[in-house]
Amino acid sequence: MLMSVGESNQMKRRLWQPVIAALLAALLLWNGKISVGAGDGPGEREPFVIQQTEKENLLVNGSMEEGFYWKYPNHYVANGWRRWWVGDDIPEYDDVRAWRPDRYDGNHAQVYFRWGRPYTAGIYQQVVVRPCTLYQFSVYGRNHSGEYVNHHARVGIDPLGRKYRVYMSSLPPDIAWSPEQTFFYTWGMHTVITESRSYTITAITYVSPGLLYMTYDTFWDAATLVELPPSPGRLPDPSDWSPNGFIANVAHYMESDQLVIEWETMEPASAQVWYQVHAPAPPTTSTGTLLLSAVYLPLVINSGTPGSPTYAMYTPIDESHLTHHQAVIHSLEKGQVVEFVIVSRHLVGDTCRTSPSATFEVAVSPKPPPPSPILDSASAVTGGNRH
Repeated sequence: MLMSVGESNQMKRRLWQPVIAALLAALLLWNGKISVGAGDGPGEREPFVIQQTEKENLLVNGSMEEGFYWKYPNHYVANGWRRWWVGDDIPEYDDVRAWRPDRYDGNHAQVYFRWGRPYTAGIYQQVVVRPCTLYQFSVYGRNHSGEYVNHHARVGIDPLGRKYRVYMSSLPPDIAWSPEQTFFYTWGMHTVITESRSYTITAITYVSPGLLYMTYDTFWDAATLVELPPSPGRLPDPSDWSPNGFIANVAHYMESDQLVIEWETMEPASAQVWYQVHAPAPPTTSTGTLLLSAVYLPLVINSGTPGSPTYAMYTPIDESHLTHHQAVIHSLEKGQVVEFVIVSRHLVGDTCRTSPSATFEVAVSPKPPPPSPILDSASAVTGGNRH
């Protein structure tokens, strides 16, 4: 198949690009400007810590614009991030340079590369988060090599927030991964969403290209980690509807046409009220011939355990992660019966559990509004005239 002149030139540039990069690296080594050695030990430490700069983005230096630090033997890693790899096939980590200027935005991006042998490697960052909460990790990636090499590029979230090492044998099996996507000589976004199962999570990038080419370049840029609300605004269902005591001290009272519910949880957690509203119960009538009377349902509190209840309505999630919680059910009418259960999402060991309360039923009996100040003043004036 014949190639055009433009395609031929592009292929030549791709072939010569890694050659030029290797020659420049060798020149720096010869001048003694880059140290060469056996690499770090089993752990990784950063020389200093930088602060998060974006309000919504929980990552430090997700843009890769906040500088790079040096790691032995000749690696440059974006501040806030750490390197990891599997086995002895070690890529070289670097900022983008004049001979390799690819970046998604700004002036910097993380790149790692190697000639002749592929690698399984990436960068990662541990982040303090709220447990049992959804998080989304997104980052733009780019891959350079032969056109038919599958780089198996993806990003992940470790829900337990573990720290990784260099010279690893494998990664933990419970990392949540995005789909694999290889973006040849172009930028593409990788995204993954999962629930945290600790007070930290780890955002991690991953590539493991196949052995079909002489050089392998990996780029990462413009990374974000954001907290997401539960979808669709509702906590996950309990696996067991039996109350376990995590929710306690439930109290409720009426304020005008609103039912206010308060409760405590044993530990800081997110919580929500699920409920349904029943129409006013019809009055019961006596069977006597001389007297006809109506009897309405009184306040009822039921501590029974439902089997698999269905509640179509729910209050907004209290995501304050405190031990005291409050929810309000609005626009109720006299005589209606509100059936509700409180649910709370929290950690049990290293897993997340939704714990339910007992079920409650409340017959709505709105309190009358307080006297108007105008009426009070009028009454006072009238009283004064009588005296």
